[in-house]
Amino acid sequence: MKIKSFFPWDFLVIVITVVINAIFILCVWDAFQTEVLLFEIISLSFITIPLLFMPIRLIVSDRNVIIIKLCGRIKIKLSDIKSCWIIKDSNEFFNNGVRRFGSGGMYGILGHFKHDNLGKLRCFITHREQCFVVKTKNDKVFVISSPKRDEIVEFINKYKV
Repeated sequence: MKIKSFFPWDFLVIVITVVINAIFILCVWDAFQTEVLLFEIISLSFITIPLLFMPIRLIVSDRNVIIIKLCGRIKIKLSDIKSCWIIKDSNEFFNNGVRRFGSGGMYGILGHFKHDNLGKLRCFITHREQCFVVKTKNDKVFVISSPKRDEIVEFINKYKV
């Protein structure tokens, strides 16, 4: 059995992504008008580099949890998972974390974060109200969002070894 899910965006991610992309597109347009090549390259990189790390699809099977990004994938074996649970209060969870490297809203909440209770973690979140945590046996922590969160957490807890 497999559970497949896309990463839908919540309203805040949409707003942040549209506003920041609009600003950088205007910067690129202005750079083309003034023929400042370095500024064009920098502005385009601010749009495209975070896009490469954006999660597209989540696949959970009886062997793996796979996060498919535009550039690569993250594979977590079910046998490596120690625990998995739903984040009940997303506001409290996000208030206790600090971004170390990644995006705090453009294309989602993505990258490496430090959380007061969980320590270092990697986030693949595009909807703040659909989050769950996967903690591996070697203490790696992943926070993932999915509209099928309840089904996925139940499945992982049933099939992890």
